[in-house]
Amino acid sequence: MTTSNDIKTSITKDQMQIPNFPLEIIIEILSRLPVKSLFKFKCVSKSWLSLISSSQFAKFHLKISAKDNKSSHKKLLLLSMYLPHTLYSCPLNSVLHEKSISSVDELYIPWNRSNIIAGVGSCNGLFFMCIGMYTFNLFLWNPSTRKKKKLPFSGHEYSRCDVTYGFGYDEYSDDYKVVEIYGVYGVQYVYGANIKIYSLRANSWKMMNKYSDALFSSDSAVFLNGSLHWAVAHSNGYWDIVSLSLKNEKYGNLALPNHDPGNCNGSISKPLADSTDFEPGILNWALGKLKGCLSLFCDYYKVKLDVWIMKEYNVKESWTKLVSLPYTVAGIGSRISPLCISDSGEVLLHDGSRVLVYNAGDNEYKSVQIRNMDTGVGAATVYAESLISPNLDSTENTL
Repeated sequence: MTTSNDIKTSITKDQMQIPNFPLEIIIEILSRLPVKSLFKFKCVSKSWLSLISSSQFAKFHLKISAKDNKSSHKKLLLLSMYLPHTLYSCPLNSVLHEKSISSVDELYIPWNRSNIIAGVGSCNGLFFMCIGMYTFNLFLWNPSTRKKKKLPFSGHEYSRCDVTYGFGYDEYSDDYKVVEIYGVYGVQYVYGANIKIYSLRANSWKMMNKYSDALFSSDSAVFLNGSLHWAVAHSNGYWDIVSLSLKNEKYGNLALPNHDPGNCNGSISKPLADSTDFEPGILNWALGKLKGCLSLFCDYYKVKLDVWIMKEYNVKESWTKLVSLPYTVAGIGSRISPLCISDSGEVLLHDGSRVLVYNAGDNEYKSVQIRNMDTGVGAATVYAESLISPNLDSTENTL
């Protein structure tokens, strides 16, 4: 892990000469500033430009941000509901604590805004974006620095196929990787899945062994603890969580928590058909990441959504149910997607068209009013700002 001493030794004395301020102190101060401020400070001197542009400083800044319990470096990314798409970001603290959000920034989009964003994943401030419904263009993109990289074609034709993705970081090889799972089209799942993995450092794709006897959820994978995670259904009717380690590219399985569906019409977990065929109480699983833990959303259609977190990774007994979010409140959309949980227990979520905050104490949803989002929020996700470049060691960040 990068430290301030690592950065210090990589910078010669003539690069950083500021009287009365030790280099360690300068690094510690700058590493706690938001990305927007750091780009302004690049203009202070050539030595500050060299420091802030270095990959070592980007990693150290990310390390400090990860320890920030006050979420000062975290943003909410918002996608407009209708084409042509617009992307916005706003401070997460404002969303959680203010009734109306005015500090909203429209983001530069490095692709045709009339294309559909078909898949999204984020890690360390980088986003993996799949642009287009049939002829996919794959990008790595840092919304804070505006840097992007277009990935090479994976070699697979997507006609009549469903595709799901995963994106994460392999710290052992200092490499970002994308996993592509494709197979015969299914409404909610990928059948007969073939799997490819992309290495940013090698800038190439390779085929992996199939994971047999599983229907992968079409939701993007959740990255945690060095592995990607999907909810999967097996031919015997049982569900679990499949993990893929980015270090050794080996699969694993994580158990679901014990649950009692009896109070929801005795429904059981099963692949879902078109939404018009859903019946209230039918159960479906979705994965997430809350409070730094793997989370599981047990969705009883139109009845409630139970939010579980695995407090100790890969320990079934550590699954804990945090809250149940009711659908019975008037106006709630057909699918609730929790985004984060505040220290006070309030749940920030997206219901398909709005960003809401649920307070379990009074059992109320409060809509978050966001400037410039009058047409509705099509998608939302929480991310941490960073200086990490999609070109690995590139120092050509510009804003």
